[in-house]
Amino acid sequence: MVVFVLLITAILLMLIFIMVFIANKISRKLTHKRKQWWLIAHILFVIVYFSGICGQLVVLLSMSSFSEKESIHAGLEFISYFDDYLTIPGAIGSLVTGIWIALRTNWGGLTTYYWIMAKWIGNIFAILLGSSITGNVVHNLFPKILSSDVEPLQNPLYLQSRQILFLGIGISLTILTFLVVISYVKPWGKRKLYKR
Repeated sequence: MVVFVLLITAILLMLIFIMVFIANKISRKLTHKRKQWWLIAHILFVIVYFSGICGQLVVLLSMSSFSEKESIHAGLEFISYFDDYLTIPGAIGSLVTGIWIALRTNWGGLTTYYWIMAKWIGNIFAILLGSSITGNVVHNLFPKILSSDVEPLQNPLYLQSRQILFLGIGISLTILTFLVVISYVKPWGKRKLYKR
């Protein structure tokens, strides 16, 4: 598990360093029209990201009333689909487009403004949290639980895993809401190093 989180962290940091390297080689900033298109793409990826997490939460809430093993299995398949086809692409897409916009506009890069730093660090944290908690529970624990002979509602591991999933989705949703709010409000201003 720790190796998986370290691998995801290394991949994300490498992706960021590659984007910074490419942005430094291109001297021109984005034109107003191109910036608008990048912002539209960024917003669409954030919507996909939110949709995936909210979809997982709705299915997980509805699973609380399921008692049959087949219904629980179907709910877990839906959560897995939301994770694979909405949450993960939305998270990576919003990270890439957000970093590219920060690097290629007058915002001055990833470390000029506190709110930009909070956004990309928060997004990386949300991705790591989602991949370690949601990914582990949905793709590793639940299939093992459902393959056992014990009914899921009688299995303490299933109930505990479901609570962990609720917690992970709740934290991810809170982080994403915070990131959307600071995108709009843009608090804290420039770092003192760049105020001159």
